[in-house]
Amino acid sequence: MRFKITVILLSLLFTFEMEAQTIKSPDNKFNLEVTYPGQSGKKLYLGQYWRGATYAKDSVVLSAAGKGVFTAKEKYPEGQYFLYIAPDFRTDMLFGSEQSKMQITINKDNFLKSTVTGNDDTRLLWSYLNKVAENDALRETLEDQLSASDLTPQKRAGIEKEIATEEQIAQTYVNNLIKENKTNWFGTFLKGMTPITLPYTDPKNDKEFAENNKYGKVHYFDNINLTDPRLWRTNYLTSYIESYMTQWVNPTPDSLAIAATKLVSRTKENEVCFKEMLSYLINTTTSSDRMGDENIWAKLCEDYVFGKNLAWIDSAQVSGLQYMYEHIKNNRIGMRARNIKLTTIDGKTIETNDIKAEYLILYFYGHDCNHCIEETPRIYNEVYTKYKDKGLQVVAIDIKGSDKKEWDKFVKNNKMTGWINAADPNNISQYWLNYDTSYIPSVFVLDKNKKIVAKKIDSKGLEQFFDYYTK
Repeated sequence: MRFKITVILLSLLFTFEMEAQTIKSPDNKFNLEVTYPGQSGKKLYLGQYWRGATYAKDSVVLSAAGKGVFTAKEKYPEGQYFLYIAPDFRTDMLFGSEQSKMQITINKDNFLKSTVTGNDDTRLLWSYLNKVAENDALRETLEDQLSASDLTPQKRAGIEKEIATEEQIAQTYVNNLIKENKTNWFGTFLKGMTPITLPYTDPKNDKEFAENNKYGKVHYFDNINLTDPRLWRTNYLTSYIESYMTQWVNPTPDSLAIAATKLVSRTKENEVCFKEMLSYLINTTTSSDRMGDENIWAKLCEDYVFGKNLAWIDSAQVSGLQYMYEHIKNNRIGMRARNIKLTTIDGKTIETNDIKAEYLILYFYGHDCNHCIEETPRIYNEVYTKYKDKGLQVVAIDIKGSDKKEWDKFVKNNKMTGWINAADPNNISQYWLNYDTSYIPSVFVLDKNKKIVAKKIDSKGLEQFFDYYTK
């Protein structure tokens, strides 16, 4: 179910976005002539980036003179594209407003001498990349000098100063290039892939690290216009989003969920960007196995999907998301665990939230479940035995405990002494409404305040969790 929903959302959005963004203009033709001498008979592909991935758009077989022409009745959506010949030729291009008279000539021996006309965005990109290559070569030469065995401290200091100067020159070049091209696609593209400047380039203490972190959280996307749909057709936007979520946001499920919904809110001025951001974040988190990512897609669905009647998500997709949501809406990490009234194996009544423990594992299993038969002794021997003296308790809940004989047999065979062995034989508590037991065994770890701090992890994951949190 989860996989199907992701694929449908992805494919429908891609179709919509490609159709909706076809550019209409008086000069509505696409024409790209490529000359690549010495490549006669080779297949040349024209590809595009979308959400960081690559897709083939068209292909031609080069003539005896190494020429090929790509044509289309309408302009392509503005963005980052590439030319490719197997196995190892590839060069990026930018398609902006100029697309009807593009000519590219590739210099086989020295790509730096390749030329492009009728497309200023690509011409500027290639010029920039050539300059970067020159700077990289110079830096590499200087860094090689630093490895000399007879290098004196004075000489080293001089080389390091020269490297710093070259870095400053390179940064000034980029800044000026962005200013000079602030009205064209190349300028937007270059600015978008230029990292922000943090208050401290080389932080020396905790205070400086903290100030960098605080600044980065607020200003991370200063150079990226999140309402510009062209940036979704680049090779870097999705990696920036992923880096922001994994490196700059406080790594707690609730913080990540709030950060994700704020990102989506920043795209609402542009319908395409809103759809792209929302579907990207939902797709990546519904398909993720990372614990806590469900908080992200659940929050996004609450804020932007459920009850919103979005035209690009049909009722079947919404129903699928709601089905998934129902299983986790009351048991997300960070939530206070819902109380369950149970009957122990010796006939006593207990309530899970009354159990005092530093950590409490709610372990849902079935006595006839093969995976449970394998996992139960692992949790007992590798987790409970190791951490019980540090305040760990386990409530083992047989969801098929109405069969008392088989339940007793399972507990005895697995020597589950010390655990609170319980069940809901008459299904009075309706625990399944508050805990996802669609797959068993199912584990929920509660802290001493009965807040859910981990879930859906196996014995190995539990051991790693308690190794970290009970040091």
